[in-house]
Amino acid sequence: MSPDPSERFAGELRGAEERLRAAGLGGRRAFVALARHLARRLGIAPDLWPEGPDAPESARLDRLPLSPELDLFGLAYERFFSDLWKGERGQYFTPRPLVELVADLAALRPGDRVLDPTCGSGGFLVAALARGAQVDGVEVDPDLAALARLNVALHGGDPRAVVAADFFAATDDGERWDAILANPPFSVEVSDPAVLARYALAAGRQRVGSDILFVEAALARLRPGGRLVTVLPYTVLSGAPFAAVRAWVDDVAVREAVVSLPEGMFRPFGGTPTRACVVALRKRPAEVKPMLAAIVERPGYDPRRQAFRRTEPDELVGLRMHLRGAPYAKAARVSGAGWIPEETLRGSGIAPGVPVFALSELAELVRGGGAVDPAEDVTVVDFADVDKGTGEVVDARVEPGASCEGITFLEGDLLFGRMRPELNNVVLARRPRPGLPPRMAGSGEWVRLRPRALAAFTLLALRSRFAREQVVVTGGQTRPRARVEDIAGLTLPDPGPSARAALDTLLAETWAERARLRTRLTTIDALYDSFGRGEIDAAALEAEVVALRDR
Repeated sequence: MSPDPSERFAGELRGAEERLRAAGLGGRRAFVALARHLARRLGIAPDLWPEGPDAPESARLDRLPLSPELDLFGLAYERFFSDLWKGERGQYFTPRPLVELVADLAALRPGDRVLDPTCGSGGFLVAALARGAQVDGVEVDPDLAALARLNVALHGGDPRAVVAADFFAATDDGERWDAILANPPFSVEVSDPAVLARYALAAGRQRVGSDILFVEAALARLRPGGRLVTVLPYTVLSGAPFAAVRAWVDDVAVREAVVSLPEGMFRPFGGTPTRACVVALRKRPAEVKPMLAAIVERPGYDPRRQAFRRTEPDELVGLRMHLRGAPYAKAARVSGAGWIPEETLRGSGIAPGVPVFALSELAELVRGGGAVDPAEDVTVVDFADVDKGTGEVVDARVEPGASCEGITFLEGDLLFGRMRPELNNVVLARRPRPGLPPRMAGSGEWVRLRPRALAAFTLLALRSRFAREQVVVTGGQTRPRARVEDIAGLTLPDPGPSARAALDTLLAETWAERARLRTRLTTIDALYDSFGRGEIDAAALEAEVVALRDR
């Protein structure tokens, strides 16, 4: 099978970078040499080339293929020269599938004037050119601006459309665009009083995050009815400090789409681990239509890894197909919706007509757990000590009260792990073996509930998919968390008092049998270990096993 064209180009580019370094050109000097070589081959006017050295013939850069079918310079930015930009000014590479989704959400038409005010290597400009738009780009880093010019020229655009400038500090000259596509710097602090004075969202503040200023600056540069589709930190959707920002946006624009992205979306590309979202806005006056709320959890690669690795399914592609009429389970058009897709799309999965009970009927929320005597030992239960398949505590450790952090609880409490609730860290607090201290403690991410009755049945219901599907995950950018009030307000399928009691009894009996068998397994392991260390002979081992089997 022939290699993927992008991977073939990536291999050639890797070799070119190695040859440049061998010739004594590293870092920015290597990049500039590469950019000047490609600019010459693309016929870009010399006054647009970056200043710096030319590549020696020994680098053999003429071997690099040029094809408008690939985002070649996006690949250069993504895979190589990573030490030049990533981490500076909140910059990072935008994955090509996400670029295409943003462009699709903007519904670009031939002839549209499109601006990317923080254009990086020019990925959004390339996507807009492919849809017949006229493009303009702004990039604060002059070397990245040179990279974007190369990309635009390769794909048939005018390289002079890309300028090196600071979008936030630029004076509004009255020029307006039909659409703005962008992935602006995340949460870079802006504190220049002259810059802040231009923005309503900065009124009375000495410093403001760059992403907030970007939204206001971008909307100002759209014509009435123009579209802004941008990547933003997820906290803009959910964080209390951004409530005023959301209210301001709703006053000046109509929300057309909000797409929730997974934690680590940009991690494989050397970018921020911050959780992100895509927001599509139309500047007022504009027709108000049902908003697209969507969730992407599997973007076609593993966002937990530092290195890029393709995986299935690719929900970015699935959502793009949904925009063309294909079904996508994690999306819906909704009217009068809030900003958070997880909340908008929340459903219990409980079939119509099935009776339900409120969790508060069988368990009460307990805040805090009381003080611990510093001299008292406590039994500490971590998330790793939970059997996620059954909701049992299978291990624990002992710590002195003086070092106890998080919350304390009592044996028999129900604990719900609010961090990444999809992992189903939900457990009935029990000491996993005799002799452990009665006072228990654990992570501050545990939500503590005290069962009123039928603890085993309540745990069954709380661990069910019906509970997980109702919980809204909003808090936390790198470690998404459920809201405590959502956990306390769950409604769950109710089989009635008799079936509740029968399930509770059967579960309690089953857990007791599992505990007995778990103890037997531990004993068997210990016996074999003792035999291997020479502490008992084979006859003694066999006698112990027979006795254990008969108990």
